[in-house]
Amino acid sequence: MDFQEIGVYIVVLLAVGFLVRKYIWKPKSKKNCGNDDCGCH
Repeated sequence: MDFQEIGVYIVVLLAVGFLVRKYIWKPKSKKNCGNDDCGCH
């Protein structure tokens, strides 16, 4: 496994983690409610 493959795996894992955190794992805090439709009304 060379450096380019490692970099690609890191980017993919970061992207998947970001999407999971943004869309699936919804934090319970009330921050940022009202800026957009975050579904915590």
